[in-house]
Amino acid sequence: MAKVVFLPWNRQIETARGETLLELARTLGLPLEASCGGRRTCGKCKVVVEQSSDPMPPPSDRERKILGDLVHKGYRLACEAKALSDLVVRIPEESLRRRQVVLTSGPRRRIPVRLRPPVLPYPVEVAEPVLHAVKGDRERLADSLRDAYGLRKLVFDPFVLREIPVALRAAHGDLTALIRNRSEAISLRKGRDGLVPGIAFDIGTTTVVAYLLDLSTGRSLAVRAALNPQVSFGADVVSRISVCQEDQDGLEKLRSAIVGCLNGLIDEACGEAGIAPAEVLEATAVGNTVMNHLLLGLDPRYLALAPYPPVLQAAQDVKARDLGIRIAPSAYLHLLPLKAGFVGSDTVACVLATGLLRTQVPTLLIDLGTNGEIVMAGKGRLLCCSTAAGPAFEGGHIRFGMRAAPGAIERVRIDPATLEPSLQTIDRLPAAGICGSGVISAVAEMVRAGIVLRRGNFNEGLRSPRVRRGEEGWEYVLSWAPENAVGRDIVVTRKDVSELQLAKSAVHAGACLLEERYGSPFRRVLLAGACGNYMDPLDALAIGLIPENQGARIVGVGNAAGHGACLALLDTKQRRLAERVAREMEYVELSGLERFSELFVAGMAFPSAQEIPGNTNLLHQPEGNRG
Repeated sequence: MAKVVFLPWNRQIETARGETLLELARTLGLPLEASCGGRRTCGKCKVVVEQSSDPMPPPSDRERKILGDLVHKGYRLACEAKALSDLVVRIPEESLRRRQVVLTSGPRRRIPVRLRPPVLPYPVEVAEPVLHAVKGDRERLADSLRDAYGLRKLVFDPFVLREIPVALRAAHGDLTALIRNRSEAISLRKGRDGLVPGIAFDIGTTTVVAYLLDLSTGRSLAVRAALNPQVSFGADVVSRISVCQEDQDGLEKLRSAIVGCLNGLIDEACGEAGIAPAEVLEATAVGNTVMNHLLLGLDPRYLALAPYPPVLQAAQDVKARDLGIRIAPSAYLHLLPLKAGFVGSDTVACVLATGLLRTQVPTLLIDLGTNGEIVMAGKGRLLCCSTAAGPAFEGGHIRFGMRAAPGAIERVRIDPATLEPSLQTIDRLPAAGICGSGVISAVAEMVRAGIVLRRGNFNEGLRSPRVRRGEEGWEYVLSWAPENAVGRDIVVTRKDVSELQLAKSAVHAGACLLEERYGSPFRRVLLAGACGNYMDPLDALAIGLIPENQGARIVGVGNAAGHGACLALLDTKQRRLAERVAREMEYVELSGLERFSELFVAGMAFPSAQEIPGNTNLLHQPEGNRG
């Protein structure tokens, strides 16, 4: 048996199977970053082996390539290094998975929607039983509801049947039945007052947000958010599909992880609102197609194979208890409809929240993330597509990339005369890395300052200590080691710029193609999601993320998917509207389209950058003049 101690928590684990350090850290629930899910592609799972009872096997060629000189300081990649003897391992600051700063932007008071909730309270007086004409408790309750409200053929959930005898007698016949869609009784309570709580979930690949609302008033009771625990299996949906393919228990592991997350958010939100989880009477959920399948326990493997068919597309009503979601035992979870393999109910929810089905203004909606969903809408027509943007917009595959957590660089400004940067970090803490909006901001400023040229190469003629040749080629230093939290120079490398070029070009090409299919130019751009919300629109234009269109307004719409989930929670008409959106929206599959490939290649360049060859001898002049 080998014993491994992880610092700084001093957590111990024993293994006899030669598991990787990443697998052991995952078993202990330690926050070790591994955005690729342990597939040896991201290089984020750096650890330091401080003690070893026996010499460890030498680092692999890949470890040496990624870690460079750090190998000589005891650094290893946790996905490669195996525990074959007793070890003391430290997880350094840069490798910690930090508390995610999640965009909720949920209404803190009331949702602006007409209230037509699925669950309504029906106060009723039920006659006492009499000896000469015996009638069952359920029958007397059903008769009273029929006489008072015209409710016929009412169904009683088995859990409600168990409540009836005690509820009737405790309330002395004066109680409130909570009835769903005028057809099923799902709860009983004494008296005539009280909240009708419901909860809406936005299940993202990286983050999960829960909105606890009062269905009777639309008032927000609590908003809670968390990192999706599935990130330990991989940062993107393809990695999680691979887990289901490679591990016979993978699907259940992923399903259990997200259900546990939802239950944790329910407990937190209900605690904040001062109610019990068992009082929550309805739930809605939106997410991409893979998140939908993993929550339901549906095999997602065919979503990765052309033509990428989902198991189902239609909206679903399921008993929350059947999924292990701990709200009222008779409550339902409503899942909004899906459109395609990579256009899910979160996109449908975005359309609901932004009113695109009704807009007369040609509008482009872009939800920036690992899969960049794009919708072109106007005059009753909807077109959509999904682009494989990759994880760069969330800090993935970036040398010092990280999620939006305290200490992440989120905005950069570079003095064009001195090339000195000014950094804004989340919570104003010392820099620990750079998140998605920070990557966009940094590269946009590097373009403006002439550091990065049109094709993405560095201007090698600039004379500045911040523009230098590093281990991975040319790089720009954002933060010197003594100034930041990781003790190493935080840089933006040529490879980082290439990753952003690939991501932004995919979105740019998808948007251009939808605009061409629509037949007229867009006049408005809506940016959804955290990256889109916090990104400076001028930065997006500077790097060519959004097609140029003079006069088009660019607006951040926050967490539109979460807002759409709330609308569907409060208004059953919105659920029918969601089904119409999914039915009428035209899906454009980009893979194999020659026109998309042409637009993708054309979109790789930075349109506002200088056309200076990378091998010129141009020197930086402090006064800003270049000759």
